[in-house]
Amino acid sequence: MFDVFSKRQRRKAAESSEVYKYDELPEVLRVQIVHIWMEVAQTFPEVSMRGGDVFFRSVDKALCEEFGVFRLTQNARSAEDDVFDFFLQERDVEKCLDVIEIVFTCLISFVQTDTYVHFDGMHDIGEAAAKLNSRFQEHAIGYELRDWKIIRIDSAFLHKQVVGSAMSLLSEPYLAGANEEFLRAHEHFRHGRFGECINECLKSFESTMKAICHKHGWSYNQTDTVKQLLTTCERNGLFPVFMQSSLSGLRSVLENVATARNKLSGHGQGAQSIQISQEVAAFVLHSTGANVLFLASLEKGVA
Repeated sequence: MFDVFSKRQRRKAAESSEVYKYDELPEVLRVQIVHIWMEVAQTFPEVSMRGGDVFFRSVDKALCEEFGVFRLTQNARSAEDDVFDFFLQERDVEKCLDVIEIVFTCLISFVQTDTYVHFDGMHDIGEAAAKLNSRFQEHAIGYELRDWKIIRIDSAFLHKQVVGSAMSLLSEPYLAGANEEFLRAHEHFRHGRFGECINECLKSFESTMKAICHKHGWSYNQTDTVKQLLTTCERNGLFPVFMQSSLSGLRSVLENVATARNKLSGHGQGAQSIQISQEVAAFVLHSTGANVLFLASLEKGVA
């Protein structure tokens, strides 16, 4: 990728305003994404020898099944053209983001069928994902591909310092469950399912503490509440002594996450529908990320 003048100017403007777009994918960006797919697919021996349809047939089939259609477009001459034409023409941004996820999932599946032939495949796919995220950033589009799922970015600073850092720690094997739940929270948030987002946030936070307790052999019950899990972690020295005076404040923030979940989405809505705003869901999402990051970072210092 060339860091040309116009790109540097757009990046400077985006960094100064931190304003992201969520309801559009510019044509230039779509074409750049297609180039990314073609570039990584052409590193596969079968594709270089037999053409793009060797790979894109599986993508075309997966997309048709997901969207409940027999063909994505009417006049495509190949599966590759069908996928590209659909992606370039589709106005529904969420569907386009779904296409991106499915293409990367199919790339991974294609590589995993024969790791001997595709011994550099996962590296190439990782490079493609990094390039995709750079293109999103370049066009000030508020999404990122993380662990092969599209997540929404609301603030560059929050995303880098809180969400990104939390996900890096959650990628450790013993925290796999918490990571999966945190990613699901982002997925729900992107699709406007804010109640489900809050539920998954609390699950991720609880799973993080349970995973820490399990790793260190600390006694706990699967049915323990946030407060009980915090008490267990505190009793076993997860929180340093000099932070005990601040523990009440930390606990207050964490319990607010649980309270928001219990009051707004954790129980039946009854006769009156409960409306959860995007602002509430975003607050809970970022609070959970900060708290998970805090706990997982402290765990690294536990003997």
